Amino acid sequence: MESVAIKSETSLSPTARTLQVLEYIMAAGPGPIKQIDIARDCGLSPSTLNRIIKTLSDWGYLFRTSEKYCVRNFRMERNVPMSETYLAKLDDTMRALSEQLGTSAEVVVVAGHELLWHSKTEHPDPEVLIRANVGFRRSLYELDSLSQLYLSRLDWEDLESRFYTDGFFATVRDADEQTRRLSAGAVKKQLALVQQQTFAADLAGNHMGIRRFATVVEDPDGKFLHLLTLAEPVGDLKNEKAHVKRYRDALLEARDGLTELVYTENPAYRPRPKHHVMPQRGG
Repeated sequence: MESVAIKSETSLSPTARTLQVLEYIMAAGPGPIKQIDIARDCGLSPSTLNRIIKTLSDWGYLFRTSEKYCVRNFRMERNVPMSETYLAKLDDTMRALSEQLGTSAEVVVVAGHELLWHSKTEHPDPEVLIRANVGFRRSLYELDSLSQLYLSRLDWEDLESRFYTDGFFATVRDADEQTRRLSAGAVKKQLALVQQQTFAADLAGNHMGIRRFATVVEDPDGKFLHLLTLAEPVGDLKNEKAHVKRYRDALLEARDGLTELVYTENPAYRPRPKHHVMPQRGG
């Protein structure tokens, strides 16, 4: 086992090994975790792990017990859980979609109770203005197609613990832009309808006259990573069904390519703790 661990270590820099340990401990939750489990699951030799643990302990990020258990004293979470390689492929994918379909392509992540526009390509038509630029935030409580794709991935119990379930609303796209509050029961029913869907379309568009088509990208454990969307101005469609199918096929093909890379990277860079795993709660 020692030789396997040492072989695994050579593929990572010292900094990467430390980050790997930090992510592992963070994902394990607040309870104590054995050093031997960390070493095994991260593919590190006991001596290498001891050096990392000692440094983290000296700086106050960990408490070590006499039984070689570790208890974390920090919080760490990436806003965008993606590697540099993945981000490069994501950029290529967005540009290809934009050129192929003549739309703006966007990547939308989740930050707390908000959707956060992480990256985008400009619409090929310079006359088209899409105000959701990089860094734009919008509440998840507005239950449109984007919010539904993300929220439907959560267990209802988890959603209840993180959100005020009577606080969701839908905006009626008419001259008055009416906002309609939704009951918790209505939200639960709507999310159940889209739970198995990987594609959503908002043909009516938003109050800025922009409609979006979206798919969801997840990791091998089914955990949400981000939305991949196409944005274009609302207009008359000669063949609505064919238009939606074209965008759906393109997004799902792009999703498959991204998911393939996620599956390749996951075992190399994202070891999951086998003990004391606890769901992380938002607020």
